[in-house]
Amino acid sequence: MFNNKYQPELNDNNNYYTTPYGLQQTYNQLSTITNTYIQSSDNKTTTTNSISSSHIEKFVEIYEKIVGGSSSPPPTAEILKPKILCVGLVCIDIVQTVKNFPEEDSDSRCSGNASNDCTVLSLLGSQCEFLGTLTGGHHLAFLQDDMEKYNINYSHCPRLKNPSCLIPTVILSLNSGTRTILHHNPNLPELSFDDFKKIKFDDYSWIYFEGRNISNVLTMIQYIEDYNKSCLTFENSDCSKITISVELEKPNSELLDLLAYADVVFLAKDFAQSRGCNNMSETLRSITRDVKSGDLRNIFFFLATIICAWGDRGTMTKTPDGIIQSPAFSPFKIVDSLGAGDTFIAAVIHYLNYIKSMSINNDMKNESKSKEIKVTTDVIDCQKITHNKDIESSEYSKTAFINQSVLQSAITFGCQIAGKKISHRGYDDLKSK
Repeated sequence: MFNNKYQPELNDNNNYYTTPYGLQQTYNQLSTITNTYIQSSDNKTTTTNSISSSHIEKFVEIYEKIVGGSSSPPPTAEILKPKILCVGLVCIDIVQTVKNFPEEDSDSRCSGNASNDCTVLSLLGSQCEFLGTLTGGHHLAFLQDDMEKYNINYSHCPRLKNPSCLIPTVILSLNSGTRTILHHNPNLPELSFDDFKKIKFDDYSWIYFEGRNISNVLTMIQYIEDYNKSCLTFENSDCSKITISVELEKPNSELLDLLAYADVVFLAKDFAQSRGCNNMSETLRSITRDVKSGDLRNIFFFLATIICAWGDRGTMTKTPDGIIQSPAFSPFKIVDSLGAGDTFIAAVIHYLNYIKSMSINNDMKNESKSKEIKVTTDVIDCQKITHNKDIESSEYSKTAFINQSVLQSAITFGCQIAGKKISHRGYDDLKSK
């Protein structure tokens, strides 16, 4: 027989049995009741049955619906408590889906060179700023921490809530020294011209562009050209013209549109080979005719400086005075070749910009004598050209500070720093002592 103390309490809707806790408690009560009933039967004692059979039928009906009609009783509370412990490692898998397995030492990423350049520039002692779109989420904190670690200014970067940041997957081969890069781009928007024009040009002496986002970059370059032309007037004669450099890396023929407007052009092997060039000499011969030119009759006018890097073959450069080159400074053992090209470019810019600042300081010492002559000459002799994208580019040199001796030292310095970089993991060992 049953006792009143095992009577379950029902709510107004009789839904006690439909909750996991109610189901378990009811089963526990029924188990106790059953045991009591059996003991009472064995002892031939009787008790008052105060729990209705309808309660038991209701419990069985709900339980069978939950467990799929199983005749086995539900587990007791004591059986649910024990845990299963799994011992091992946790990892984050980065899965890249590609049409074909990548060729070793290939690079299918969507760049990221500018941030690498900033890291190297800062380590070498230059003040620098990164300008590009940043995304929200947990990636943003990591990127900001990294740039702050290397004293990289990013105050003008637009912040986007979505999507996530670019995520490249890099495979470094210790055996061959190669780096193979796969890239995931979640449709991250490029930097817009509206964001670019918010910066104050008086704060910069050199602006480097990755070879991408071509239509917007051409508009940005035109904006810089307008500023540089304003420096030719007497009212703004104290301002310093900004040197423009571009990097042509990816095998994209549209990058040629940038050639006519750059003062310093960095050509990568991948781009050169996509143009049918097999070495640095061929590259310089074929590319020269597309590069911004000046009036060679005037000593203030120079051809744009073209720098072609070719990995372990070193670097070759064309100037108005001829061809100069530097060998590669390969270490005994290659540890990390990722970012070697970015390191070379940053080191060359660091060196040339230092020479430019020294040249400006020297000019300022003779300012009272030279200002009027120099400005008048530039205004009279400055010509304009109209080229693709209807962009006007002033045909005057902003690289008069670069002569053959300076450029030889700059590319040699770049090769030395790049060689040092690939002998270490990451960039920290490049820090200026």
